[in-house]
Amino acid sequence: MGEVAAVVSAITAVAGLLLAVFGIPLVGGSSPLGQGVAAEGAPTSDAVAAASPSPSQTATPTPTPSTSASVSVSASALPSVSPSSPPPASASAPASSCSSSLPKDWRRVKAAALAVCFGRPDGWEQVPASEVQSTWRSPDRSYDLSVKRDRSYGSTPQAASAGQLAWYRDTAESSMADLEVTTHKTRQNGRDALWLEIDYHWARQSEPRKRLEVFVGGRAGYVYQLLVDTEASAQRLAEQSRLFATARESLRIDVNAR
Repeated sequence: MGEVAAVVSAITAVAGLLLAVFGIPLVGGSSPLGQGVAAEGAPTSDAVAAASPSPSQTATPTPTPSTSASVSVSASALPSVSPSSPPPASASAPASSCSSSLPKDWRRVKAAALAVCFGRPDGWEQVPASEVQSTWRSPDRSYDLSVKRDRSYGSTPQAASAGQLAWYRDTAESSMADLEVTTHKTRQNGRDALWLEIDYHWARQSEPRKRLEVFVGGRAGYVYQLLVDTEASAQRLAEQSRLFATARESLRIDVNAR
């Protein structure tokens, strides 16, 4: 009987060794080996979450708390953005809001007819202008700040600035002479825009002047034009740059435009 028991014990040991080596699942699938074999044939959700996809994968997995951070999203699931595409709405200032912070010595102007809001220094007085323009002048008459909304020259900053410069160069119409223009690409209200530096003098005067302007497109084919004009002295030019920067920052276009 002792020999029989020894033989049975040996057979049992060999059987257990075979089970461990070949991974034959135990009854009920409760063995870790059984789960491992199942994972090889049909991956479980945990196995999929832990696996890193190959570069050729195109499927977009649904993220779960256990999903590895290395899982990449298919390019087809992302929005296509070309260099010429407009920026997302969140990247630009709200077009329909007049809210903007102003220096304590500035006041807000809301020109409903032009669908625009902008800032101007306290104490400046409004100058009669056309129905497409709002102009303000400093108390000492050294500076003019003006905002224009027009589409007669075109619907882009490039077309509008070209048309405006053509009018400036017509001395009989504008009284401006010997224009020298430097054009820069810039951004205004979250959109592509043009910034112009214009050196000139009045037709019957020799004193040099400088005009800073920015052109930005709005809705319905309109282009907004903001400018600050002054004499081209060192003191005036420094203040002009400050005024221009603050006015640009306060500019809100397409306000309540439909």
